[in-house]
Amino acid sequence: MIKKTASILVVLLFMVPLQAQEKIEKVLFAKPQPVKIQISDSYDFTIGYIALADGDLAIDISGGPSKYYATTKIKVKKGQGIQKLTITSAQKPAPGKGYKLVLSLRAVNGNWETTRVGQIINNIEFVKKPVPFSENASFSPLLNTLVENAAQYQFDVDYSFSKPMQVQVALWQKNNWLASSKRIAIGAGNGSKKIAINYEEPLEGKDFRLVLSFGLPEDFTTKNTITKELSGVQFLKPVEQITMSEINSKSIQISVNKSSDILTLPGSSSFDFIKIIDRNGKIILEEVNRKNITINTLPKGAYFAITSTNDYYKFVKF
Repeated sequence: MIKKTASILVVLLFMVPLQAQEKIEKVLFAKPQPVKIQISDSYDFTIGYIALADGDLAIDISGGPSKYYATTKIKVKKGQGIQKLTITSAQKPAPGKGYKLVLSLRAVNGNWETTRVGQIINNIEFVKKPVPFSENASFSPLLNTLVENAAQYQFDVDYSFSKPMQVQVALWQKNNWLASSKRIAIGAGNGSKKIAINYEEPLEGKDFRLVLSFGLPEDFTTKNTITKELSGVQFLKPVEQITMSEINSKSIQISVNKSSDILTLPGSSSFDFIKIIDRNGKIILEEVNRKNITINTLPKGAYFAITSTNDYYKFVKF
C-alpha cells in the first residue's frame, strides 16, 4: 500500500510542470485527510511537495475544547518528493470538534507567516473510539493551482458520503472574498464532482486561495461545516486573443535546414516556451525553457512558431 501511494504521488507531482508553463509550488496529502480522527499518541502524514527553493515542510494541529497545540517540521531541498511527517505530543487532544490542521511549505526556519503554499482543514473532530468511516470531501489532487483566466472556473472535488450532503467552493484573494459557487447537493456514495464559480473580472497573481465547505443541507453553517483551504493558487495574466490571419501577417518567414531535426529560433538565448501550431491554430508541439525545438515528428507542411516573447515565425517542413 505504501509503494502504491508513493507511485500515485510521484505521478501527481510530475504532472504539474508538464501542464504549466510557469513554475509553481505545491503540497498535498497522499490521500484525502480524514476530518474525524481517533485520539492517539502520534499522528502520521504522507506528504508530496514541489519546492522552488529550500524550505520547511510543517504540520500543525491546534484548537479544540482543550486549546491543543502540536507541531512537527522537516527541512526539504529545492525539488519535489514525498515525505512522512509524524506529530507526537505528551498531551493528547480532548474529544470534540473545532480543531485545525495546517500543512505548509515555509521559508527555512520560518513560521506560519512565511508560508509559501499550504492547506488548512478547519473543524476537525477528535474521538476516543476507532473511526471506520468519516464523511469527507477534498479538492482533487489533480487540481491545477495554476489557473488561466475565464468567466467560469471549474474545480474537481472528490467526496465520500454516507448521507446526502451539500458542497460549496469559494474563491478568496488574501482576506477578501471574491465569489462562491452555488451549494451543490450530493447524495450518499463516492465520486467526483465539478464545482463551478462564475467570476468575470480578470485575475492575476499568486495570493489567491480556494475554500471548500461541506456539511448537512439542514445545518450548513460555519459552526457545523468542514472547510478545506488551498492556498498558493495562481492566476495567469489574461492572454490576448489573436486570429490566425493576424499570426500570419506578423510572422517572419524562416528557412528550415532539411538535414536537421532541430528548429532554432533567433532572439533570446532561451524562451519560456516555444509552440508550433498548424494553419488551423492547433498546437502540435511545445517546449519550455529552450531556444530550439525538435521537429522530426512533424509531417510535411506549413507551420507557425510562437514564443513566450510574442515572436512569430512561419516555416515549411519538407
